This record gives sequence, structure tokens and C-alpha cells, in this order.
Amino acid sequence: MPTILLFLTIYPNSLLDRKLVTHMKTETVLPAIDAKGQSNILPQVRSFSLANIGPWYWFVCDYAIAYGCAALAFTLTPHSSELLEATKHVGPLAFCFGIGLVLALIAHIAGLHEPNQRRTSLKLLGICALVSASALLVLNIELLLVHYLVVGRLISFFTFVGCTLGLFVVRALIVGFATRNQHIVGFVGSEKFTTHSKEFDGQSTSQGVSAVALTLREGESVDLRNWAIQNRVSQIVVDPDDTAVPSQAQLLGLININLCVSTYSNFVEKLHQRIPNDRINAQWIIECQEDHAVIYNSAIKRALDIVVSTIALVVLAPMFALAALAVRIDSHGPVIFRQTRVGQFGKPFTMLKLRTMVVGAEQDGAQWASKSDSRVTPVGLFLRRSRLDEIPQLLNVIVGNMSLVGPRPERPEFTQTLESRIPFFVHRVLVKPGITGWAQVNAGYAATEAEASTKLSFDLYYVKNLSFAMDLRVLLRTISSFAYGSR
Repeated sequence: MPTILLFLTIYPNSLLDRKLVTHMKTETVLPAIDAKGQSNILPQVRSFSLANIGPWYWFVCDYAIAYGCAALAFTLTPHSSELLEATKHVGPLAFCFGIGLVLALIAHIAGLHEPNQRRTSLKLLGICALVSASALLVLNIELLLVHYLVVGRLISFFTFVGCTLGLFVVRALIVGFATRNQHIVGFVGSEKFTTHSKEFDGQSTSQGVSAVALTLREGESVDLRNWAIQNRVSQIVVDPDDTAVPSQAQLLGLININLCVSTYSNFVEKLHQRIPNDRINAQWIIECQEDHAVIYNSAIKRALDIVVSTIALVVLAPMFALAALAVRIDSHGPVIFRQTRVGQFGKPFTMLKLRTMVVGAEQDGAQWASKSDSRVTPVGLFLRRSRLDEIPQLLNVIVGNMSLVGPRPERPEFTQTLESRIPFFVHRVLVKPGITGWAQVNAGYAATEAEASTKLSFDLYYVKNLSFAMDLRVLLRTISSFAYGSR
């Protein structure tokens, strides 16, 4: 499975960015032939960074690891067939399928499917052990309470050891492969553009990426192919709007030597899963609005919002009642707090929350909430960290003002200020705002304009990549935020 995973991730989705074609003049592309009439195509396999491995590749890989370890556990356990016939022990097929699915889900929740982490530390081994133990615990409880089946202790032990070592070893091998076979990225263009290479050089320890730069003057001609070969470059990054961008003929010719060519915006998007703020313009907003999944957004997403929110309200009703009682006892004032927020396409709506601050907290006007905000009540501090204060927003989802997943809705007072200082900030609500979102699981809650700008880059990444898989990914990642505290 690791070999298959590597093969799938070596080749990027596209060799040449569409934006390059629309921004540059078309010229004839010559084959990669040297002076002796021989091709100078690079024979090596294209290197890759950890960012090339998508979360669902990891999901499938972890499922296969758990399934294989569980099957091996049944093989190694003596008299497992006799136990299966004589008692209420679970069968090997059901156990293998169940542990594979549960472990892959918990690994995703724990963040083991994200590219921006180191995977060769003792801390990782501890996380792998915790994920394996949690998966076995959840599966054993489900089998016992629902199916009245038990799992043998030796089978559980062998599965735990195998899954822990399997999760750790596979990641160590892939990280080792990525770091030893450096994915060298070449930034080509004017001096102003190539300075961006310093931001990415030295990331080899975490994502297997290093950067080199080729600075050009406007109108300067250079043998880009030879420069790429000499520096063992695997990917060329350019800015279509740069004053010294290479010609389209040069960029297309690089494909003949097994190179990937991409824009700076798409490179950052794939590596860091966000949109660089300085590359967002009116054209980007228009293209994004045209491209995102209209059918999913208007029909399937809405149906899922209603179904999941209704179920969540029923399940969380006892917890909501206890939280509301605690708010009432803790401080004077209403239990439910109503606040105007900016919804989809800038339409205002009233958002519901459990009150977490003292009454009259904003008598001097709207202001950002901080980590050690004196206006937050003791009970409110717990509710904010656990996100239980947002349970009433499930009603906003059912009504249609919000979605389960989307950019967090901002207040009109802050939106006006942020829009004047952060261009295109208001366009983060091209989709419905959500209870949780891609920015929340990656950057937390914004308490300053700088943090709001960072969140915008993640929010626009979500808007561009809106899909059922993306929403599921955010919801699973949100579960882990309960353990660490979200605000």
C-alpha cells in the first residue's frame, strides 16, 4: 500500500496552469533536443512533497494498515476459530472492516492526515498509540452494546501493536523518502517575485521542499531548461503578472523534461491549503464564484445541514439544558444572546448563542474578544473553549441563515472596517457562513485584523474547494478542537 500511495502522489494533477495560458502569448514549442541531436529529457521520477499526498490517500492507507493488522492478529491468535464457534466472539471479516474504518476516522480527527506536521518524532509514536487504543475502545464498545459480541484479548493486543507500529513506520518511511529526494522548487521572475523563495526554503524537514531562485530582468533571455536541469528543479513557479515572467514557449518546453509549472497562487494553495491574500483580485473572485460546486451548495449541502442539525439538536438537548442552567446561575441576564452577523452575499441575520459575557459587555461599542477578556464569565469561559455556546446556532442552520461548515460570520461593525483594510474580505461569504470552518480548524478565532487577514486566506480556500469531502474533512477536524479548546 505505501508503494501504491507514493505512485499516486508523484504526479501532480496538471503540468501547466491554465492561468499561464491566458496571460501569455502562444509560441511554437520546440522539442527538448541538445546540440548532438539527443533528447535531454530527465529520466528520473519526479520528486514530490508531503503536500502532494491528499488526506483521503492517507485515509485509505490507514484503513489498509488496520485491516491487515487485524487479519494478522486473527492468524497469530491460537484457537481463534474454536472461540468463534463456541462463544459470542466477533468474526474476523467484521472486525477487520470495523477496525479499519474506525481507525482511519480517528486518525483523520487526530490530524494524522495533514501535510504540515513532522512524522518522525516520539510524539508521533504516542499519537499513533493513542489513535490505535481509541479505535479499539470505540469498536469494542460498539460490538458489545449493539451486537453483543466480544473481541479476544490477544486479538486486541496484536491489533493494537500492529496498528501503532504500522501507522508510525509508514509515515517515517514516506517522510524519509520525501526528505531524501528533495522536491526542489524554482522561483523564476523579477527580483521582487523571487524573494518569495526565502519563505519556502528550509521546509525540507517538514514537507520535503526546498527552493532556489532565478532572477531575471525584463526582456532578458535565459536557457531555462538547462538551469532547471543543473539545479535538479522539479517544479517551476512563476507569477503571470510579473514583469519578467518567462515566455510561454519556455514554460511549455519544460514539460518535455518532466517538470511541473504552476503559478505562485496555486503553489501556495497546494502547499499550505490557503489562498495567498496578495494574489486575490476581482478576476479571482469572479472565477471562484463560477467554479464552485453549485449543485452541492444549493441542494445536497442544504439537505445535509437540516438532517445533521436536527439530529445534533436532539442528541445535545440534555447538554444544552445543563449549559443554559449554568449560565442562568452564574450571572444575571438572558440565557440566549442574539447578535447581528453578516450572512451570505452580505445579508444580515440574527445569530443565536449561549451568553458567555456579562450584561452590557459592549456598552462602549463593539470590540474584539481576547483570550483573557475580563468580560467573559467563568461559565462562559468553559462554554467558549468547549464551543457549547454555539449549540443554538443549529437553529440558524435549520432556518437557513447558516450552514454547518463555512466561513464564520462576522459582525457588520467589524466587516466594514476589515473590508476597508483587507481587500475582498466581504467575498468570503460567497457561501453561507458556518458554525465551524476551514479557517477555524487551521487558524482558530480572529481577535485582531492581522488574524482576520490570515483567516481570509483559509476561508477563500474553502470557498474555492467547496465539496462534500471538504465539509466532511472540516467536521472531523472540528471534533479534535473540543479536546484542545477552540478559543
